[in-house]
Amino acid sequence: MPTSLDKSDLIRFESILNNSLKLVIPFSSYCLYFPKEIPKGMQQGQDIIPLIEKDRALLPLVMDNEFLGIFLAKGINSSKLKSIRDHLKSIVSLALDKIVLHKMCMLDELTNLYSRERFISLIENEIEAVIESITPGPGATMDNGPSHHSACFCVMVFNLDRFRKVNNTFGFAFGDKILSEISQNIQEIIPEQAVPARLDNDTFALFWPQTSSHKCHELGSKIVKKISELIFEYDVSGEKVSITMSGGASFFPHDLKGSEFRKSSFELSRVVLQKAKQSMEIAKENGRNRIYSFGHLLSQGGTVMEKLPLDRLVINLGKNVDACEGQKFMVWSSKYNGNSEIFKESDKTSLGHYPPIHKGEVTVLEVQDRISIAEVLYLNDPSWKIEPGDKLSLMSEKDSLLEKEGINGEEKPKKDILTGLYSYRDFLSLWSRNRGQSESFVMAMLKVQDTFKKSAQRIESENLIQEIVKSLNRRMKSPPLSGRYSSTCIVFYTAQDGIDEVQEILRQLNAELKERFEIIFQAAISKYPCLNFSRIDTLENCRKALEHATLLDFPHVAVFDTLTLTISADRLFSQGDTFAAMEEYKSALSADETNIIARNSLAICYARLGRLELARKHFQEIIIQDEQNIMAWYNFACVCLKQGEIDDAQKGFKKCLEIDDKHAFSLFRLGQLAENSEFFDKAEKYYNQARETEMGLNMAPRHLARLNWKKGNKEEAREFLHQALINNPRDAFSLNLMARVYLESGDDPQIAESLGRQSVALRPDVASFWIDLSETLKAQGKDEQALKAKARAFV
Repeated sequence: MPTSLDKSDLIRFESILNNSLKLVIPFSSYCLYFPKEIPKGMQQGQDIIPLIEKDRALLPLVMDNEFLGIFLAKGINSSKLKSIRDHLKSIVSLALDKIVLHKMCMLDELTNLYSRERFISLIENEIEAVIESITPGPGATMDNGPSHHSACFCVMVFNLDRFRKVNNTFGFAFGDKILSEISQNIQEIIPEQAVPARLDNDTFALFWPQTSSHKCHELGSKIVKKISELIFEYDVSGEKVSITMSGGASFFPHDLKGSEFRKSSFELSRVVLQKAKQSMEIAKENGRNRIYSFGHLLSQGGTVMEKLPLDRLVINLGKNVDACEGQKFMVWSSKYNGNSEIFKESDKTSLGHYPPIHKGEVTVLEVQDRISIAEVLYLNDPSWKIEPGDKLSLMSEKDSLLEKEGINGEEKPKKDILTGLYSYRDFLSLWSRNRGQSESFVMAMLKVQDTFKKSAQRIESENLIQEIVKSLNRRMKSPPLSGRYSSTCIVFYTAQDGIDEVQEILRQLNAELKERFEIIFQAAISKYPCLNFSRIDTLENCRKALEHATLLDFPHVAVFDTLTLTISADRLFSQGDTFAAMEEYKSALSADETNIIARNSLAICYARLGRLELARKHFQEIIIQDEQNIMAWYNFACVCLKQGEIDDAQKGFKKCLEIDDKHAFSLFRLGQLAENSEFFDKAEKYYNQARETEMGLNMAPRHLARLNWKKGNKEEAREFLHQALINNPRDAFSLNLMARVYLESGDDPQIAESLGRQSVALRPDVASFWIDLSETLKAQGKDEQALKAKARAFV
């Protein structure tokens, strides 16, 4: 149980200490000191007493008879403070008790790991920072992104397998002992920047910023393996107990879908945690004592559960793993999977392994919570049927053989009697025959809101689909070729109606449905010819436009255009696929050179890849189109700065201030340029101007602290750093500078080490942080660790 404090806690909870003392002791500014020895004026026998001077007070911070440091309050009224001198120790003690209570609320009582509430709050704060760094568009700046933020993180959830049996057999006291030891082992394994937590009972979690999905899975597997090797002895009988755990991992932002990014950070933190939990549950279902990553569940975890009539199947993938209608899966034989051995009949000697053989392709028609209904699109061998137990692997839309080639079976395509729609398989086969015969055509998708949950309502939904098809056929010049893309989505093709006519028809139809049935749909339209896309690409373009439609207001009809390409590129960018995103941005610009959103995002991509000249060219193009585009000017100036062209950079930042004199980022940049040229007064002016803006209020103290440190104003530097860390406790640059301040001021080097370790944990890519950490270790005689830290600076 965390009933005491250490020096790092005072820095961590500094704002609580400050606010608590300020309620009783008015002061204008303050800072914390951690001297190696207690000042003589504060020692009175065995006691450590407050020291009141002319305009400041040194308040000793003592917990459990251990001297932790000094709270230096400046700008005090000494006469008033002397009147309560005898109570100062009690006042400080109460403030420290408040920190203890706060710490107890943050940490789990049994394991001293983060509590559930604190852990989720940590994820929530990180999500806000990540989204700022991965959001492209006209407002994206070069201050955001992987070079200034990790832009990703991993959340893992672990649950002990069959732990209830341990509690029931040996009692809860022994169970708590196991939980405590497991938490210690987890803390020994994980890297310094990872944060462990206990969510509840026997469920643990881990937050790991600035990592890859591969490293995340590697660490999770290491933890699972380590726990399985532990032996716990029941001291009453001497029985030996071993236990295993299952884990799940979710990687942000890669495991999120486009629409999920519209949720608040509060909601997203729960979504990320839920995805990790879901992965853990599937790991348990597949044998326990393993870890699954959410991103691999669809691609590797699919299985056929049951065969249904009409070439339909039940598969084990549902909304819980982000399955969605229209996804395609390759079906693999459960026997011929590359692992099953071939045995010699006479003596059962293994002769080798069966090769992996795929049976065919299926598409998801309807997604439920934990299962989906799929339709067989084709079989490689019609006589070799799909069976329960066969495995599924997710295909990209472009890899679907049926969509590329079409499959001409012996059976004549048939329409559904009720709706008049072809199955998706038959639709694709007919479309593949017809599309080459038309010089131009239109493809459209219409996805009805899925509000039909009960069986009676599902029958009603089929009647609604029938009504939609009839209305479509009435409005169009001739009935289009129509198919069932999924249970709630219709796809159709026409060479008779133009794209404007189809768009108007869908607008009218949506208005009619809303009035008659209180149902609406999203609709997407694409055409051929379009840019440099082939006939086959029209279907994929239609799918992209359907994603675009979900972002539009009623009547939710999107025509594939350069904005659609930009939205598609933004999705790829947010998932970390920069090169694919760039291709989409380029396609958007080839069709519309005035697409500022696409051009700015493409330039940001170029800049992050180090292709600064190309980035600069695109930012200049935006400025030519819109001279008042402040983000283009700012990004242009940042590129100039990276290229070492200081004069052009200054002109760019000053132009930003002509457009908006409260543009904090430009004020900071100009301040840094002045500071680097040792024009300290000029730099201070810019920083103070930035501090008066809403955006710069919380960021300015860090810059002012650095500036005052360079000017030799160490007391002011400390105060500004304290403010910076109150505003953002995870500010790596402020933590690093604070470490240097404590080290060079001759304060306790352990505090400097603690701060240095926090800074490298947050930003391991900054070489100077490792060098500074090395110095703090060297000051304590930890030469071997110091050499290792210094070596990291050159990795």
